[in-house]
Amino acid sequence: QVEAAVRPSPGQGSCDYSASDRPSEDLELRNEHDDEAMYAYYGAGLVNIVLGVLVSLFGIPGEASLSVGIFTAAEALIVLGWFCLSQRLAFGALYVKGDAGIIRVQSWLGLLHYLGQAIAAFSWLRLHAVVTHADDARARAESASALRLCFGVMAIFVGAFAVFGTVIPTHMLQAAACVLFVPAAAKSWIAIAMFWWRHGGVLVLAACAFIAFWVGQVIAEQRGMSLIDYEAGSGIGVTLLARGLLGAEAAPHAWKYEVFARGFLAPSVYFAAAAHIDRVQGRGLGRAYPSELFMRRALRFKHSAPVLLALALAAIHSFAIPRSFGDITGCGEGGGEAAGPECAVDPTGGLDQYTKVYFSIIHLLDDGSQPGPSFVQAPNRTVQPLPKEQVVPGLVLPSYDEDEGLVTSRALANQAFSGYVKDGRLYPLEDLDLPWPEKDGAIKALMGRLSGSLAPAELYDYDANIGGDSLIGDAGLAHLCFAGLGAHVTRRTADGYEADFTYLAPLTVRPGFERYGAKATFDAAARPVSIWWSHGEKEVRPGDAAWTHAKFAFRSSLLTGVTLKDHLAATHLTIAATLVSASRDHLPATHPLRRLLKPFTYRTIAVNRAAGPLLVHELSLLHHTVALDAAGLEAGFAFAFNRTRDTFDPANPARFLEYPLEYPLSSAAECAATPPSSQAACADEADELAAFAADGTRYRAAVREYVGRYVGIYYADDAAVGSDVVLASFWAALVAHFPRIPPLSSREALVEVLTGFVFHVTAGHRHVGAAYSAVKDPRYAGAKIRPGRDMSDVQAAVQVLAIALVTGFKQPMLLGDYSHVFLRDGHRNATRALWSDFQAKLLQVSAEVDERNRGPRRFKVRAFDPREMATSVSI
Repeated sequence: QVEAAVRPSPGQGSCDYSASDRPSEDLELRNEHDDEAMYAYYGAGLVNIVLGVLVSLFGIPGEASLSVGIFTAAEALIVLGWFCLSQRLAFGALYVKGDAGIIRVQSWLGLLHYLGQAIAAFSWLRLHAVVTHADDARARAESASALRLCFGVMAIFVGAFAVFGTVIPTHMLQAAACVLFVPAAAKSWIAIAMFWWRHGGVLVLAACAFIAFWVGQVIAEQRGMSLIDYEAGSGIGVTLLARGLLGAEAAPHAWKYEVFARGFLAPSVYFAAAAHIDRVQGRGLGRAYPSELFMRRALRFKHSAPVLLALALAAIHSFAIPRSFGDITGCGEGGGEAAGPECAVDPTGGLDQYTKVYFSIIHLLDDGSQPGPSFVQAPNRTVQPLPKEQVVPGLVLPSYDEDEGLVTSRALANQAFSGYVKDGRLYPLEDLDLPWPEKDGAIKALMGRLSGSLAPAELYDYDANIGGDSLIGDAGLAHLCFAGLGAHVTRRTADGYEADFTYLAPLTVRPGFERYGAKATFDAAARPVSIWWSHGEKEVRPGDAAWTHAKFAFRSSLLTGVTLKDHLAATHLTIAATLVSASRDHLPATHPLRRLLKPFTYRTIAVNRAAGPLLVHELSLLHHTVALDAAGLEAGFAFAFNRTRDTFDPANPARFLEYPLEYPLSSAAECAATPPSSQAACADEADELAAFAADGTRYRAAVREYVGRYVGIYYADDAAVGSDVVLASFWAALVAHFPRIPPLSSREALVEVLTGFVFHVTAGHRHVGAAYSAVKDPRYAGAKIRPGRDMSDVQAAVQVLAIALVTGFKQPMLLGDYSHVFLRDGHRNATRALWSDFQAKLLQVSAEVDERNRGPRRFKVRAFDPREMATSVSI
């Protein structure tokens, strides 16, 4: 079970969605019954700690009891180490670049599991020494020898982790531990059995029975069996006993009985039997190693450390964190006019602690620096495939990123923080309904304070382009759907245009909120005609009483749908994740296409790995931010993953994600009949509503020219493409996730598919991630819709602002010199010159976008301005 939780899978792709095509057992944590085993294991360890504390309070009568105390301490270490090894995030993992390109995945905290087993073996050998030998000198000598053996085995485990990490399979380390543990326990069992034969004692006999059972369980586990079966239909051991004593209905709850049996009953019997042995022998402490004084101090620390740690964490959570993260606006404690007029009515002090902590952390993480092209280094030589982890059921992502300088302490801190903030007992899901102040200008001033230096450059400034009407008025709908965050969704209909987000309607929400889902329709002049309001189940038109609320429901549905489906699930976790996984799994570091894709996959793995606990999991920041309940969140991601896989067609230049990148015009057919190089000009001349598609076509054409020329340098013709076995492996990995990708039958197919991926991880990511303009004012859009409200409450607005501000973290931009990542081969001069030409072409595209936006365009699109783009989905 431990190995299945931490061993990298040899050949899984980056993402997996269908129930019939789940990740292999190597990537599954365990099934529901194995989860019950996990609970039993954790519970047994916790009870061991509590029992050890109680026994210490009543004193230790002799060496046999002291040996059992050592065993309970070892059990606690075994459970703690098993916990570290079994976590999906591989708690304590460290990735090391070896001299031969080997990736070593090490879980140093998991080492506690094996060290605990060595200490447990020592406790049994020590117990054998004090029970068997009446001569104190022989008992001391034998226990000292056992202690040296224990230290020797522990040194071997530490050395194995230091040198090999998990290159040595975990089951081999487990087997090595059992080679020491099983004989030691058997030797102790013989000594206790002989003592019972001579002196009697029911508790001593019971101790023999428990030792025999657990030794049998350890041996069975090594043979792939178990004496404890958590299945309801069949079982032996604890399950059989539970069924016999309590009936068949008790079998599914056998893990609870194991907590009692292994965690409380067995140690209690051990302690009682040991105390009986000490009384019969009539000898006190000091007859074995380590000394009584040393063991008392060690056990006292072992028993008190968890209590002290719990008290420290409680103090930090209850006092230090609220005081450190209480003021998120910078108004100061108590606010007041001195800090600004808006501070006198600052309502953010009433936010729940979760929102304050996350919002403050986001600001702390930004140092304001601008990474340049030098941050993107040439690929490293690594062993393929990359280690991968299951983020959520059906989603497997790589866990090692060659672009990330991993520091163990930082990795541990990140994982500990993630577990801390996702604990529903510490940070419950609270939807506080805090009203905004009615003071003029206070809302915008407070939102400006909250954004601070993290406010991203606005891709579309609705205030400037619409004027005083902004997003709240009817004109705002058209700007949002023809040039802003929803422009890629808007499509032509027989009577005009529509932007449809009703696919969100089936998703369940928490009490107190409306369901998402709305569809806006426009006439041929892009004037709003109606909105289908899914929650109200009716069509609303301008002038209706519900028109203002329907517009807010539509804008909020658009924001939520684009953020969850198009930005996070599609662009980050599916398209970019598949590209980086396939390239680094199948293309060697010296392959020319690996070098081509390097700038466009920079830090993709690192940012997607962080997205799991931050945005995907239950009780994540996204779950707190949106109104979806746990089932709705899971269903939303499942829909988005499957939809992207089924519809993504990177080879089709007329597609943006699942949507057509076409000119939504009455004259679209005429423009489609023109050569591709002339379609943009045709569209501009035909209708001003074509701005989004026209700019997208220009940018994609620039990318295609660059990719085509680069591929032409290394592949002279179709035959050269077909003869590259490594490329075929890379292509198969892409096709496995996106069935619409055509066969690798020509150089043209290769160029079109690579162009589509680059287009989406640069321009596509920039567009669907540009949510800040829509959330900087709570009246514009929100991630939660309350009945009868036409704006977000304070907490909802701050939470969605926090997600939008993350996109403000500065990353390497597309305009820059990345030619240092290319191969230093005979084509180096050609590839460097090609990159320079590509940069010049991008500058030309940017200048054309500026020129057209300064002209008579009604919708001034900047989604495809290369000056606004990062090289990858690196944030």
